[in-house]
Amino acid sequence: MLGYGVGNFAFALLGLVIAVNLQYFYTDYVGLTAGYVAWSLLFAKIFDAATDPVMGYLSDRSNTRFGRRRPYFLAAAIPLAIAFYFLFTPPSAEEHSQGYLLGYMLACYVATYLFWTVGAVPYYSLGAELTDDYQERVRVISVREACALAGLLVATIAPAYLIHIYGGIRGYSFMGATLGGGMVVFLVISAVASSERPEFQGREPMNPYAGWLKTLDNPHFRKLLLAFACSAIAGAVPAVLTIYVSVYVIGTPDWWGEVMPDWIPTWSYYLLLYFSAGVLSLPLWTRVATRIGKRNAWGLAIALAVITSLGCALLASGTVLYFSILLFFGGLSFGNYLALPPSMVADLIDWDEVHTGRRREGSYFAIWAFVTKLGAAITGFVALQILEYVGYQPGIPQTERVQWWMLWMYSWFPAALYLASGLALLRFGFSRADLEQAQREVGRLAVAESSQ
Repeated sequence: MLGYGVGNFAFALLGLVIAVNLQYFYTDYVGLTAGYVAWSLLFAKIFDAATDPVMGYLSDRSNTRFGRRRPYFLAAAIPLAIAFYFLFTPPSAEEHSQGYLLGYMLACYVATYLFWTVGAVPYYSLGAELTDDYQERVRVISVREACALAGLLVATIAPAYLIHIYGGIRGYSFMGATLGGGMVVFLVISAVASSERPEFQGREPMNPYAGWLKTLDNPHFRKLLLAFACSAIAGAVPAVLTIYVSVYVIGTPDWWGEVMPDWIPTWSYYLLLYFSAGVLSLPLWTRVATRIGKRNAWGLAIALAVITSLGCALLASGTVLYFSILLFFGGLSFGNYLALPPSMVADLIDWDEVHTGRRREGSYFAIWAFVTKLGAAITGFVALQILEYVGYQPGIPQTERVQWWMLWMYSWFPAALYLASGLALLRFGFSRADLEQAQREVGRLAVAESSQ
């Protein structure tokens, strides 16, 4: 479990740096307008989402002596690191036009997500294959997501420090090289240390997009996917706007420099607090899911996310302590979101095997990733376009109108979608008994029980 899990440290590390830092870097340092950055984010993520089914298909049909998943995230490691480095090493804005900078960002962004897909879709698919046991799947995913949260914690502090060493665009370039190199190490360790079950190899896959759409024939998965899609979209806008809200709405209080090192910005502290709470929550949610079931445990976390999102509507200049409290409880909810929904998908893949005779982890996690990325693409695009429309200007105090729209997008919008996610989850009823029945029909329940 640990050998498999450490790979997610690498994906989470780079993922957070891109999600939180990239748009702010290109608007406030490189000089691209928010509208141009929005178009780049939209196109790159839609391209990325469209390639997920192909990667799931290739992974499902692969049959090598090293397995059908591990060779991909091993092969993707170095190209992903190179693309990540160039993404944060743009040409000089003074020497090139907005169109040239837009093309550069788009090319590097697409390349980064292409290699990300090559590695990530097989990696996450492997998690559904490691065990058949209902509760052990929660532990497997919890270990994986604990490694992810460790990567997220590093991603809240390390970029700020690495950027500070050289400062400005050069600092971002140094950060890209350092974190990219570290990512390679962890993906290689994961590929070497984890293992695969040979009985899942050699099964005939479906056409990539047909298999992708065929997952929707699973009625349990349709309900779960709807709930997840609402939560994914709800979490996408705050990811884009966290730095903007911390810099332009809350601001940096006068006492900040007296208690914090000069290289730690307020937004880095906020993210560290949020993800630390997520790490602390994983054992809690594992126990809660054991007692009341995965669906009910996720429902509690969604309710907590609604409350904390609504609370963000009251943010104002200097509300550091208030925001810290909201982020702590929001982080508790986030830990649940990482651990439980993927383990619920793994359960549904066994149900699918009963009815199709296939193991299609790649197809299921490809559409799971597609929903996440498409939600992030659309909401991130809309958020940045709104900022551009209402008059956002980088590097200067923002008008009350701009600040109001930042808070509306950061608070009321995600709260409404989290509420919709909770309502959709009420219709999901797949239980541990349903999983055991499915495994009994495919002849694996006895094997799972004998391994306990």
